[in-house]
Amino acid sequence: MGILSKMFGKGDAVPTLIKGVAKSVLLDKIRQGEVFKNFSPENMDEMLRHMETMEVRAGDAVVREGEEGDYYYLLVSGTATVSRRLQAEGTPQVVAELTGPTGFGEEALISNAKRNATITMKVGGTVMRLSKDAFNDYVKEPLVTWLSPKEAQDKVAQGAKWIDVRDPDEAHQAHLHGALSMPLAELRDHVSELNKDTLYVCYCQNGRLSSTAAFLLRLRGFNVGVLRGGLQSLQRAGVA
Repeated sequence: MGILSKMFGKGDAVPTLIKGVAKSVLLDKIRQGEVFKNFSPENMDEMLRHMETMEVRAGDAVVREGEEGDYYYLLVSGTATVSRRLQAEGTPQVVAELTGPTGFGEEALISNAKRNATITMKVGGTVMRLSKDAFNDYVKEPLVTWLSPKEAQDKVAQGAKWIDVRDPDEAHQAHLHGALSMPLAELRDHVSELNKDTLYVCYCQNGRLSSTAAFLLRLRGFNVGVLRGGLQSLQRAGVA
């Protein structure tokens, strides 16, 4: 891959033309993804300011199937193929082609999962990337509402519902009264059971899994908060 560089300095305004592509065109493409469709212009500019850019050549693999997700990517220019193993031991097959500008790679960051495909440049171009930490700070965090133990309990007393996003075995050992069990890995399969008029408070043991669950539910239009510190915070407060 080519040499990395920071696109903009701290506090710099994002220019209207980025690597020869109009900023408005980039934003329109980014917003086609589920994660960014309701993002404010301020959030989008903040994200762009924290992205790095690199020139990539034909044949360069930007991400590889099975690796940990470490960046969100924006293909500004060029063309890339998407390939994955359709069988565990099979040869990777090309399943799609990406032409810049287009974004990819957010799924592994959101779900803390491994990459489910390899993206290889077919025609060289320019790629921008946002680190996982910056993705959490400037993409996930603005959409997550944190609740203290008291705030969460008050909300539940007023009609909100707990959602336990831990694995079933862990949730079975101890869970909050009336909590819905929806493991993070299965959350997408259960969203039809939820009501968009109800406030849900997600929890896990320490808050990490539940913040991801809340982010996914917010993307689908649900009213949701997160128990800050998870069950550990309630245990420290002597109420769980």
